[in-house]
Amino acid sequence: MAGYPACQMTKPPAAKLHPLETREPREAAHVAEMIDILRRKMERDYGAGHTRRDAHPKSTGVLRGKFVVEEDLPIELQVGLFATPHSYDCWIRTSNSSGKVQSDAIPDARGIAIKLLDHRSRAEHGEGSLGQDFVLLDSPVMPLGTVAMFRDAVYYTIESTPVLLAAKFAITGHAGALIGLLGLRNTPSSPLDARYWSTTPYRFGEDHVVKYSLIPTSVYTSPKPHNPGDDYLGEAMQVHLDGHDASFDFCVQLRRGGMPVEDASVRWDERQSPFRKVATLYIPRQVFRTAKRQLMGEELAFSPGHALPDHAPLGGLNRARIKIYNALSKFRHKRDKRTSFE
Repeated sequence: MAGYPACQMTKPPAAKLHPLETREPREAAHVAEMIDILRRKMERDYGAGHTRRDAHPKSTGVLRGKFVVEEDLPIELQVGLFATPHSYDCWIRTSNSSGKVQSDAIPDARGIAIKLLDHRSRAEHGEGSLGQDFVLLDSPVMPLGTVAMFRDAVYYTIESTPVLLAAKFAITGHAGALIGLLGLRNTPSSPLDARYWSTTPYRFGEDHVVKYSLIPTSVYTSPKPHNPGDDYLGEAMQVHLDGHDASFDFCVQLRRGGMPVEDASVRWDERQSPFRKVATLYIPRQVFRTAKRQLMGEELAFSPGHALPDHAPLGGLNRARIKIYNALSKFRHKRDKRTSFE
């Protein structure tokens, strides 16, 4: 870039990897390319002042909740956030994963993101964030399990054609990933009735690596409509929360043996290492389908990188997501002159 001394162009050293991590060939280049492609797509798809997220742009609800760490956990689970019993206020965003805003009735993967708040937090704002988010999907795996596959999917679906993506995956022996992506598409009765997984691994203190899962435990479950409407998921959650609280068990699965860190398409065997409850997510009765909550959903920012050191994200997909989320969130909020609550 003209006008800048050469010394300012020196790249910062790469972050130190966990012993179980290995960078992929051309990982940084793939991430930079994805940021560029997705940023240009956002500019094409949305006018300034109305820029939506590149992924999970349609929120089906922004909910107020409490995240309550269990008492008397086994010693090996008393780590970081879970070292002592505590109740945290939190914000929860449920969403559809498609990169375009579309009807809830269209089969899709569904996500949930949780932001824990500290005692200084104000009731209707994101200030006072503890610095801990949990980002989960209603699938135990991410079929595009590596950065290279993630890059190919972004490039061919946006800049080229999905037909060439299918051909490339078939040639490279990754045809199963396309079948896996189709398997992610579903139409649940309600986001409050679904089970979610982190799909990617995280530190659990110095000695362990884990994946997360949210398992629904509500007494009430929503009936599935015969003819679901465009916003049926948010409507189902509102009916649920008009008359009943909702709850989930928050669980961790300790990595055992050769369970991979760098390939999120591989499901860790629950028979070898079952998920174990460490907290409860409570969602009290509330009215959330309001303009104020909708606006808040656009201002809140969630990322695997918003994590305490004891729960730092691991693996290539997390490394990529952190950089992509950060870059595109800054772009979106700057373009729209919008405050970001992280």
